[in-house]
Amino acid sequence: MSPISAAQYLDPKRTPFDLVVFDEASQLPTAKAVGALARGNNAIIVGDPKQMPPTAFFVSNMLDEDNLDAEDLESILDDCLALNIPQTHLLWHYRSRHESLIAFSNARFYENRLYTFPSVNDRISKVTLTHVDGVFERSKRRCNRAEAEAVVAELKRRCHDEEACCQSVGVVTFNISQQHLIDDLLNEACREDPALDAWVFRSEEPVFIKNLENVQGDERDVILFSVGYGPDEHGKVYMNFGPLNRDGGWRRLNVAVTRSRQEMMVFSTLRPEQIDLSRTSAEGVAALKAFLEYAQSQKLPQNAASVATAQGSSGIAQSICAFLQKNGYDTATNVGHSQYRIDIGVIDPKNPGQYRLGILLDGSSYGIAKTTRDREMAQIGVLEGLGWQIARVWTMDWWDNPQREQNRLLKLLQEPVKPEQEPEAVLPELPERTLLAAAVTPRQEENRFYTIAPISQSEITSEEFFLPKYQPGIKKKIISVIDREAPISKSLLIRRIVQSYGITRAGSRIQAHLDGILAGMNLLQTSSGGEIFLWKQDQDPDSYRSFRTPRNEEDRREPDEIPVQESAGALRQALAEQLNLSREDLLREGAKLLGYPRMGTAITALMLQGMEYALWRQEITTDSNGNYILTNP
Repeated sequence: MSPISAAQYLDPKRTPFDLVVFDEASQLPTAKAVGALARGNNAIIVGDPKQMPPTAFFVSNMLDEDNLDAEDLESILDDCLALNIPQTHLLWHYRSRHESLIAFSNARFYENRLYTFPSVNDRISKVTLTHVDGVFERSKRRCNRAEAEAVVAELKRRCHDEEACCQSVGVVTFNISQQHLIDDLLNEACREDPALDAWVFRSEEPVFIKNLENVQGDERDVILFSVGYGPDEHGKVYMNFGPLNRDGGWRRLNVAVTRSRQEMMVFSTLRPEQIDLSRTSAEGVAALKAFLEYAQSQKLPQNAASVATAQGSSGIAQSICAFLQKNGYDTATNVGHSQYRIDIGVIDPKNPGQYRLGILLDGSSYGIAKTTRDREMAQIGVLEGLGWQIARVWTMDWWDNPQREQNRLLKLLQEPVKPEQEPEAVLPELPERTLLAAAVTPRQEENRFYTIAPISQSEITSEEFFLPKYQPGIKKKIISVIDREAPISKSLLIRRIVQSYGITRAGSRIQAHLDGILAGMNLLQTSSGGEIFLWKQDQDPDSYRSFRTPRNEEDRREPDEIPVQESAGALRQALAEQLNLSREDLLREGAKLLGYPRMGTAITALMLQGMEYALWRQEITTDSNGNYILTNP
């Protein structure tokens, strides 16, 4: 629960919880945390003081300057640290599947204290800089169109690439104007490219587009980072980079550049040499310059911690390297960027961009591990998960019987490389993936998918369609469609029937002919949104509470082809799952359950009709806060 939900739903008189856990505590003001703290006997406050504080752009300054020592700090995490509450540091980094993705933040912000593990292809960085010849519209929209177009072009490329389309993608921008511009351009591209639309919005992990203020906690395989800032139309670069210029702005940059699992592409009109640190004292701006230099050169700035970690190799390491080089294998020592390093990396002769073998010694990296489990299981397991083939060489074994150890290493290097076992890549399809978000409670299970009825195909001319001999077949097809698809809009039913005879367009004569046939069948009808809907005889529109989501793109209905009873049913289900929603959230969540991840004019109109219908039937209502709830949960 959020602290607000805890205050709303948990009775203060109930027995306190044994434990209250706060996550992302760096973003939670102390004043908002005390209510939840009061509901527990013990608390664990989890957060990163080097990541974002609570956003305070729209918060009035109520600082009591006469009693500064009694003022809350920025977050509950900061207050706990100031009070010297017992603490422990979680130093093992889990997200980045390539060390270059976290190496900059580790060196710049964490004093190289995080335990990160080198990748088998550590010789090639996964952080790249793409220079864009653009203009930052400083005085107008505060955005960079050229960068936005470059980001959208990269998304389109990845969508249609057989390998890249299997990776999830997120887009991070410096400001909300650039975020909205990329979002608008991507929506335009999706309207013209159905495959892109499905990949962007209905993948297992849909593409997100967020700015520095709201991306904390998110992650994707690939992050596309649009800097946006740069020379204006007059070629002048201002040292105003929005949130980065604020006190602690470097924390926002730290969040933004650590969202990726596998790769990060930086799109920037701004070059690092254009940032003049003599014109600003903001630490966030200095960090941005350093990050752009890192992305451009792919070389980390050295600090005292990293230099101390990488100091010389031991005698046994030099001896092993000399032996391997004598046998035709190039080597590198102290492979990695953090305190934890692989003592010797043997470069693959067939692929100099990665390592063939990692050799671990019982030296400094072995000694810093605090437990046997860390040394013998966890570290080895992580490295093998990153693609390494690992060999352990003990000092005494090397000195006592060097010939045996040398033969063992050569044997490992001469063995054929085992194919890397990766999970089977599955292209994003609409069926199961898009409708995971539309999972419903058991009462909807029997009727949750909308599928097109299979009807026989015939080829006749539009004139033959009026012949009496075809009427029995037309009625049979109508019954078949209604049995599978009811409630169904009359216009959609007519289109199904006409197309089954190979007729591309239903003119006024054909529609009048089918209207006459339908009138003679005495079908149950209702109307909503200016459309007539046909029902099966065993369906009661007044008690109908189901809704259906398409299994795939071919089964998707247009919003005006969905009866108001179904949109109301989706809204009820959203409230059954979420308990309490604002008007906008309720409309959006209901639309998702119907298979529409994006809100447009037509789907908004449909959901509003459903809301009015549900309110009229007293199935939903509003609470004292103006949020919507179920009348009878």
